[in-house]
Amino acid sequence: MLRKYWLNLCLITISVTLFMVGCSNSPSSGPVTINLYSYGSDNVRIAWEAVIKDFEAAHPDIKVALQFLPSGTGGQSLPERFIAAVKSGTDKLDIDILEMDDNDLTQIVDAVGYESLLTLSEKDIPALAQIPEQSPIANNKATVFRGNTVLLAYNADRVPNPPKTNAELTQWIKDHPGRFAYNDPTTGGSGGSFVLTAIYDFLPEEALTSSDEKWSAQWDQGFAALADLHPHLYKASGHVQYPAKNQGTLDLLAAGSVDIIPAWADMTLDQMARDMLPDNIKMTQIEPALTGGLVSIGIPAKVDPNKLKAAQTFLDFLVSAKGQEILVKSQKIIPVISPTLLSGEAQALLGDFKIEKYRLYSIGALNDLLWQRWQKEIATLN
Repeated sequence: MLRKYWLNLCLITISVTLFMVGCSNSPSSGPVTINLYSYGSDNVRIAWEAVIKDFEAAHPDIKVALQFLPSGTGGQSLPERFIAAVKSGTDKLDIDILEMDDNDLTQIVDAVGYESLLTLSEKDIPALAQIPEQSPIANNKATVFRGNTVLLAYNADRVPNPPKTNAELTQWIKDHPGRFAYNDPTTGGSGGSFVLTAIYDFLPEEALTSSDEKWSAQWDQGFAALADLHPHLYKASGHVQYPAKNQGTLDLLAAGSVDIIPAWADMTLDQMARDMLPDNIKMTQIEPALTGGLVSIGIPAKVDPNKLKAAQTFLDFLVSAKGQEILVKSQKIIPVISPTLLSGEAQALLGDFKIEKYRLYSIGALNDLLWQRWQKEIATLN
């Protein structure tokens, strides 16, 4: 009997051990972690954190790791990192979701083709059906998720009648030396928009959505106009200054050091709402408009198959009414779905800003050539 007891006990022990080994080899039941790559000013990071917080609360089985590249920090741009990763031939990328504007998308397509990005469909991302208009170059490889534009922010006490056209702005700058500033375009998009607009206003409208190098041969007139404006811009210690980052020019405007600057609409609206700018700061747009655009998001074609469904679920949340509401409230973006799908509070924050008023651009790798020439010919004028 004793021998039989010990035999049964051994069999039970072996069975339990085998069960535990089997459990240890089963897939982890923990949440899937996806890497979201983004870049820009700090308000973009804050908005992403707000979206991720609500998404993770609604989807506890998915974690989103935000890999954020602050603008103006140098090094490889996000599109360049993605292109290098694709060209490396790796079977799987650590980039599961990639943010990109039309300019970035053009650069990616030119370098590694549309096949580097996954085709997005309403079957996998149902909320796509609510978006009335996609980027003309997305080709179902990315979806727009927010809009933004650069306009003029100005001190209404000192400038009761702001310029309405580019020609009027140019004359105002010359008539009010030292009272206008734009940031170094390599450190922030608002200064970049001013430079781009100044140059491309002399070119056919089709050039704004082309990466053909033939257009770079026609930049001379625009660069001459920027050089002509240079001595009339904001100065410190007797020298013209191009502040670092978008925030640099907003700080000058808030301090009363200048009266007009180019500024991102979302950034300015956000700081107005948080009382970070004086009440006399207002916004207006000129004609032709300063450039803005639609920002898109996509999934690499070589995404880890175990993360694909999680990435699609995140995109669906982002372009849903819930995700768009969060972005409007946290970043003051222009939504890509009908504002009527949002709350009255969110609609009130939008005011008169509409996506159809945007002046889009996508010049691909020409963007880098433009900034290099600006640094060589304009930044060195002092």
